[in-house]
Amino acid sequence: MAAACAQAEDTQRVVFIAHTAAGVDADLPPQRHWRYAALSPAAPARNSTSALQIRPVWARAPDAPGAPPSGFDTEDGAPGATGTGFDLQLAADGSVLTPRGAQGAAIPADLRLSALALRPVVLPSALRAGIRVDSEDRSGDHAGLHRTLRVRTVDATVAVLDLDLRGAGLQGHGRQAVRIDDGQPLETRLYLEHAAGGTAPEVHRLHVIDMATRPVLDLELDDAMAQDYVERTREMLDAPPFSAPSDDPSQYQPHPTPEGALESWMPAADGSELEAMLLVAVQRAPDGGRPRIVLGADGRAIGDTGAPIDAFVSLRARTVELLDAAGRPLPGIDATIVQPTLPMSDRQRLEDTQLGFPFRVPADASADALWTLDSVRMTGDVEAYRWDHAETVSRDTTRTGNDDARIEWTTPYRATLVQDAWAPTRREGLWTTAVPVDADGNEIPSAQFTTRRSPDMPGDWRTPATLPPLAYESQRMPLRLEIATATPIAGLRLRHYRWRDEPRTWTFHDFRKRLSDAERAAYEREFGRKASMR
Repeated sequence: MAAACAQAEDTQRVVFIAHTAAGVDADLPPQRHWRYAALSPAAPARNSTSALQIRPVWARAPDAPGAPPSGFDTEDGAPGATGTGFDLQLAADGSVLTPRGAQGAAIPADLRLSALALRPVVLPSALRAGIRVDSEDRSGDHAGLHRTLRVRTVDATVAVLDLDLRGAGLQGHGRQAVRIDDGQPLETRLYLEHAAGGTAPEVHRLHVIDMATRPVLDLELDDAMAQDYVERTREMLDAPPFSAPSDDPSQYQPHPTPEGALESWMPAADGSELEAMLLVAVQRAPDGGRPRIVLGADGRAIGDTGAPIDAFVSLRARTVELLDAAGRPLPGIDATIVQPTLPMSDRQRLEDTQLGFPFRVPADASADALWTLDSVRMTGDVEAYRWDHAETVSRDTTRTGNDDARIEWTTPYRATLVQDAWAPTRREGLWTTAVPVDADGNEIPSAQFTTRRSPDMPGDWRTPATLPPLAYESQRMPLRLEIATATPIAGLRLRHYRWRDEPRTWTFHDFRKRLSDAERAAYEREFGRKASMR
């Protein structure tokens, strides 16, 4: 059935695969490959006990000379197995048999290696931290590969494992979060050295993430960005006003939000102001290839000539529909949601060549059909906030009216409000902010910043001890609101907000319909179907 509706299915998962390959020669730049892929059960072959069908949805090789900004980067320009998918056939011991491409298509080498991170893990029935499990692949692409798993942490649903791999021309280490009920990986980091045919080893870094865990891909992919974040956190904590009171009064400010009002980043239950300015456009690609889809929000399109509004709303998408002017799904275009978290704010623009674009259309999608796109309708949930109540707690009080929050007192001028991360399945709760007060209950100007990643977090893939933590682990670290003042803190005025997931339908309307005739004509000359290539 030709339809442009995509939604989460119990049997399908979307993962992001980041593969970086480099030689031992440090002068040679690394080559990166990024892919979104949909995973679903497949029919097992005669010598298999189970199978996993892998259908790549989008691929990009950002370091390849002349590589297109999006699409399937294959030598002949055809999707091949990259677009049609392939099956991983699994033996009873968890070994991966030789992957099978659809219609005999060749499977890219980086995807064959990705099988190590995609296959389910055979876990012991009794799990506890410290358990070690040894196994060996007896067949398939990596016959002779010895795997050692050590349980790092375990909770009711997920086990985090340390990995060691040796044999079949490979050696390396990694970390993995897997579901306990079926052994399916939620996230994997692998650092591998691969020697093939007696040549010098290649170094591979593989990071595979189930997008249902809501990772921040930019932070996970850019090592420099992640390390810069950690270093800036460390520098801030090691300098005044957080290491000691500052002599500069400008470093301390009153809290910008009045008590009872929402913080600027908190979406209200009524998000209609931002939702009214959602826009979509189809634009000619500079290289003349398939037209690009652009999503955005812009108050100027609805007559707001002032400064951008402060509203910031994030939709956790479940379905997406691409519609024509009559409200009908575009024929033959079944979009796949790859990035379920879609944050939007006024004057934002997001192009489908960008990693954070929420959905992908098939590689063979008709350009004629895409040019008829009139609106995009997405359904999902928005985390909406409302004021709940406030309380004042005296110094040295650690517990609060929010069961997820606690206070750490370090010096007379410093306090930290620590809040546990919410489970992804949670639908409502309390969020707390804090204002320092003196003995009379009056606000004290303060410096504040929020951090989650530890300033001592490792970031070197080359050794097991310094391997960066999984995004799954980082996202479950408590959020820390660091507070510093120039005068002693007698207590904290805690502001509690109630949040809950609320269903939303976002409709992105054709940008051109908000333009005057003259503006539309100019837009068509620059970006329309008949625009000249630039």
